[in-house]
Amino acid sequence: MKIKYFSFQTQKLIPCLSIVLTILCFAYFIRGFYYLLIDEIGAKDLYSRWQEQQYIYRGLYPYDITKGSLLIDPKIGAITSGGYPPWAFFSGLIFLPPISFELTRWYYGLLNTISLVILAVFAYQIGKPYGKLTAWFTVVACLSISSHSTTLGVGQYGIIINALLIGVFWLLQKGRNFSAGVLLGFALLKPSISALYFFILVIRKRVDSVFACGLYIVISSSIIGVITQVSPIYMIQKMIKVSKYYVNSGYSGINVLTNLGINPATATIFLAIVGTAIVISLFYLFKDHSLLFLLAIASVIGRLWTYHLIYDNVMLVFLLLAVIDLTFNKPNKSNILILTLVLLSLSLPAKVTDLPFVQIIQSTIWVSVFLYVLIRAISFSKRG
Repeated sequence: MKIKYFSFQTQKLIPCLSIVLTILCFAYFIRGFYYLLIDEIGAKDLYSRWQEQQYIYRGLYPYDITKGSLLIDPKIGAITSGGYPPWAFFSGLIFLPPISFELTRWYYGLLNTISLVILAVFAYQIGKPYGKLTAWFTVVACLSISSHSTTLGVGQYGIIINALLIGVFWLLQKGRNFSAGVLLGFALLKPSISALYFFILVIRKRVDSVFACGLYIVISSSIIGVITQVSPIYMIQKMIKVSKYYVNSGYSGINVLTNLGINPATATIFLAIVGTAIVISLFYLFKDHSLLFLLAIASVIGRLWTYHLIYDNVMLVFLLLAVIDLTFNKPNKSNILILTLVLLSLSLPAKVTDLPFVQIIQSTIWVSVFLYVLIRAISFSKRG
């Protein structure tokens, strides 16, 4: 009777919500693509990545070309940000080809459009078993995450990384382990988002995937080392040196520890160790659960364990999908409430989520939902 009541209500409610979310999607995408493609002050992070990659094409390691360097190219400028690993510049050969920045903005817009289509297809697949109406809702719920707009506007990697991780998911499902490992290597161009997903391969004993991912990291880093005439160890040292200047910005677990007086570098290392230990333990505990469930675990811990700004909230799309799947598989009031909270926390406009108290509420919701999903998973396991 409860399920019939739920179905009756959703037949009226879901179409209305889906229409609202569809409108929200278009509003966020119009704004995001405008700043990425047209606005003069838009795509500032993309410009930084473009600068770095241009020096790679010139055989120079970008983090050596800081203010005061004699090697600064006036047409490119000094490198003022960064912290990316050496293998990210190998991925940059694809994502940031040797073209003008104006053309790069349009090319990056194309890459992000393809990535959003991949996300939409994936979301549709998750929602389709519960009906076409639910599939539509699932798609627009995922696409209406407000940080999609921010990610597009500044030219960050988050949307593309999500698409790569979905590709890893599909390849693992098909048993194409080696290809999945290589693709995860590409996704590791921003380890703060994607590093923890590597342990899914380890716990699931996908040896070919682990080997392929490691091989990609070693070969791609070595190639960049040859191009720039510096060692991989030197590049890692430079990455860490550059990173320490901004890890305390944004909002994550690092901020909590630094507010207690702990040094940012110490806080980063501590949370990296703790976060890795927690995620490995949870992956082992839930190794027989769905791959989507494991992606959700990695997304939440990954969001909270290290430096992130608002645009990186796109990584929590896997938590949203897991909660949607849970809600329509086991429709009850508590699941609906949890889904509502997650959806609200991710769809609020950036201007709202810039407020410190809202960021605290967001983080509280994510942790609470994460614990709720874990408890539900444990209870289902015991019943089974």
